[in-house]
Amino acid sequence: MSTTSKPVHPDWCVPDRCGHLVPPVMAHMRRRHRGVLLKVGEVRPSGTVLSYLIGSDGQAPSVTVHVACRAGVAWAELSLPQAGQLVEQLRSLLGQVGCEGGREHGEG
Repeated sequence: MSTTSKPVHPDWCVPDRCGHLVPPVMAHMRRRHRGVLLKVGEVRPSGTVLSYLIGSDGQAPSVTVHVACRAGVAWAELSLPQAGQLVEQLRSLLGQVGCEGGREHGEG
């Protein structure tokens, strides 16, 4: 994409988070489309996991996952197949303790 062409925003792109419309948080960050920010957990004591879609024009989006805890901050950009694999692994862990579909054991 040249600097003079306008980006084509995918349906999942959120205007108030899109890197093409909002300046990046850090100067080295590329201007890319960003989706809705989803959050799980608390900052203290256990940590927080944030996830959202991110992508460039003409390419498949990836799932970005940020993890913050007392030990520090880390992130990963997962392809859609990798994100699907993570979902299946988390479902498997929930199944091992008797949770179905994210419901706590004993909820009905």
